[in-house]
Amino acid sequence: MKGTVVVIALAFAVIAGGANAKPSANVVVFAAGGDAAAGGFNTVLSCCNDLWTNYLGNVEALRGAFLQNGDGEWVKDLVTDAKADVRGITYTISPRAFWYWGGRKVPVTYRDFLYTLQKIDDPASEVASRSGYANLDPTNVEHVGNRRVTLFWRRADCSTDYPCGPYAAWQQLFSTLYPSFALKGLDFNKIWADCICGSDGKPVADGPYYLARYTRGQGAVLKANPYYHDRAKLDEVDFKVLEDEALQREAIRDGQVDAIYPPFGPDSLALKAVQGLDVVVAPMDALEILDLREGSAKGGPAVKKSGSGLLGAAWMRQAIALALNRQQMIDTIYGPGRGRRPSDSLVYYPSQAGYRPDFARWNYAPAKALALLAKHCTGGPAARDPATTKTWQCAGVPARFRYTWPLLSGNFTTIEQIAKADLKAVGIDVVDRPLGADVVFTPKGIPSGDFDLAQWFWATNGDPSGWSDIFGCFRPSNVDGYCNHAVDRLFAAANAELNPAKRAALFGRADALMAKEIPEFPLFQTPGLLVRKSSLLGPGPNSVSFGPFWNIQDWHWKR
Repeated sequence: MKGTVVVIALAFAVIAGGANAKPSANVVVFAAGGDAAAGGFNTVLSCCNDLWTNYLGNVEALRGAFLQNGDGEWVKDLVTDAKADVRGITYTISPRAFWYWGGRKVPVTYRDFLYTLQKIDDPASEVASRSGYANLDPTNVEHVGNRRVTLFWRRADCSTDYPCGPYAAWQQLFSTLYPSFALKGLDFNKIWADCICGSDGKPVADGPYYLARYTRGQGAVLKANPYYHDRAKLDEVDFKVLEDEALQREAIRDGQVDAIYPPFGPDSLALKAVQGLDVVVAPMDALEILDLREGSAKGGPAVKKSGSGLLGAAWMRQAIALALNRQQMIDTIYGPGRGRRPSDSLVYYPSQAGYRPDFARWNYAPAKALALLAKHCTGGPAARDPATTKTWQCAGVPARFRYTWPLLSGNFTTIEQIAKADLKAVGIDVVDRPLGADVVFTPKGIPSGDFDLAQWFWATNGDPSGWSDIFGCFRPSNVDGYCNHAVDRLFAAANAELNPAKRAALFGRADALMAKEIPEFPLFQTPGLLVRKSSLLGPGPNSVSFGPFWNIQDWHWKR
């Protein structure tokens, strides 16, 4: 993999000339910090639901009813009007909403909304989440012409997987539409392995760009969609895969690329000193977490493997949480004295109104961790000792856990090393099990459940409803096997509650229950950082999962 990256870096050198170099064409070269998922570009599927797959073409090519802007607000994109009530959702599709399909201009119609709903709701579709879509009844749809459609909430045959009644976060639905006319006869679980295209292999898009070309391990070429209602100012955006953070910084410093979106850290912040570069920082709706696999507990449908049985005990999960110095992790990665603190909620971010520090009870307290372990186990250290060789034995089973993390960023490894040292100091042994980018989020990686502890981060659209598929019993994104039916009921009630204050209270109660059991341990909110040439206007980090590409149609070179 390193060899491939070096070759690309050398190729960049031919077309660039330093951070102040003028663009020779109306093109931007963006360093991609990751490649597309092995399963392809259908990001609604469990195989492919990751950030860089989304960024490498999905966000730019596939748009829908609403778009989330830089402030996290849902704004109309392909619709002129939309409203929801106790009956359902009605969309009026813009007369300027069109698909590009291999050069052809095809109207966006109600059929695209219906196809999207049918495919996501289909039990055979291997989707990461059906939240909200599952509330809608695909057999009960009304349309007026091709450009107005009403989708009704389910009223019968209700279940945990397919609930009846409204979905409060309805604006996030249909933010990606699928082209019904272009995908006829294709297996939804297998489309878009190396393209975003129709049945004839030609590019299809209703967003500002179409994916003109993708080469695994190298990158993607996006071309401006002439039929998007807000015509892109750039003719082309080229993504070059550069997974190594140091190479990303070198590439932007030397002018080989025009922008990078690296993990936040002192090395990237140092680029502020480079003339001709702008460094933009903003919070992201992304949470660094430690996942605790609850033994052989059943998770989502992708979970096939078991973890350590010891993690099925709440006291063991609590001891692990108490042993971790989250503030040290933050200070080591981001530098001390920057005002960053651990996050103490699994459903709200610290800046959100509903945030309550429910997990603060598990702040770093190694003496409490040792006291918990001593109640249930034998043979461990009497006090915190970084040099100890003692490991607790709990009913004859050693407190030894496989720790998995993605080799995507040095920050992940730094956190793992701190966690490993913290746990060793209280008599908990850690076996390193890092996974490469080509494995970590595939069915052979974390989604398989084949781990004891897994450290990664979840990026969301900021609404707490998104967590229900992660923590809900047997839900699609549940990899740790956590199941609490009281939490499920609270999530279900909150998702259906249209009163914001009552909704926040319900989510808060769910978070408080999870804080007692620790299915996952929140570490900290991940900040976002983007570095761009000063002459490139428009790009900046976005707090939500659209990343900096939500407004890519507005990017342009200073003239």
